[in-house]
Amino acid sequence: MKTPVNVVLGLAATLGAAQAEELKPANWVLLPAIGSSAETGFEYGLYAMRQFAQTSIDEPQDRTEFVVQGTTKSQFQAFIWPDFYVAGGNWNLSGEIGGKYWPTPYFGQGNDVSLDAEPENYELTAFESDVEAAYRVTPSIWLGSLVFLEYEDITDDDDDALLNDTINGFEGGLYSGIGLSAAWDTRNDRDWPTRGSRVSAELRQYAPMLGSDYDFGILYSKASHFVTLGDDVLALGANYQWSSSTTPFTRLPRPTGASTLRGANGNRWIDHQLLGTQVEYRMTLTPRWAVTGFFDTAQVGESLDDLGLDAVHTSLGGGVRWSTIADSRFNIRFDVGWVDMESVGIALRVGEAF
Repeated sequence: MKTPVNVVLGLAATLGAAQAEELKPANWVLLPAIGSSAETGFEYGLYAMRQFAQTSIDEPQDRTEFVVQGTTKSQFQAFIWPDFYVAGGNWNLSGEIGGKYWPTPYFGQGNDVSLDAEPENYELTAFESDVEAAYRVTPSIWLGSLVFLEYEDITDDDDDALLNDTINGFEGGLYSGIGLSAAWDTRNDRDWPTRGSRVSAELRQYAPMLGSDYDFGILYSKASHFVTLGDDVLALGANYQWSSSTTPFTRLPRPTGASTLRGANGNRWIDHQLLGTQVEYRMTLTPRWAVTGFFDTAQVGESLDDLGLDAVHTSLGGGVRWSTIADSRFNIRFDVGWVDMESVGIALRVGEAF
């Protein structure tokens, strides 16, 4: 899964030969990866994206994203995400490769962890890679498969018993497997849609027969719909995640705090299932500037029976958007969320939350 990147300051340069008027030219996006959150403290680094010249009006631009980043809490990561369309746009080839050293807080498992709870911090060293190939069955339906290989090394504080050897995944290890994906996409743009819908699902199976130290499955599913209101957009979203009973704690569903339940610490609430919803109003000010207001909800539980209206965490807030490329809405976003009406957090990112 793609690692989020924090940004607060950007500089975009557009380079490329002359293109047909309706086709988008090649360009570079270069951004200092600067931000801040409760989990990371101050963040610094470099984000870059290379978009290649669009070859067909019906085919999205090929792109490759890069990030090198560190934080004042001694967390470091480097990742590459290629994303290409071939065979006239009927095949989408994408992937991820990178690694991180990422000291991480562990609050335990469940939906009722308070905002004042003290975590145990563990040191996570990880390598992550995956490759996905998706085929366009119809103009709006995509079916795909993926393979992935990941490795984790975990070191914790022996004097703190919150994280211990009774918790699945405590020892880290090798994670490998295969997956299936499906998507229905009628959006008019992948970066700043103003109309249409997208529904997607991805099922991952980690299997010892493929070398994995663990045997478990995870389902990720999302749905979004976009309504044009003059120059503005009403965006609606929902997401559901399921994981099997043998899922290691580092892979359990959780709100990210960046794209779901914005402003929250994404590690505070983890469990085997997650249900979230989002409503966002996107108001266009100029071709490159926009402001938003949003309301996110999320909750986790061991089973569907544990999910209910009395257990919902919320984030109410707003944000600012700035387009890094003229005539395109590949945005830097700055969001401020009031989490459970008790604490305020920020999310600084490249790209929209959904």
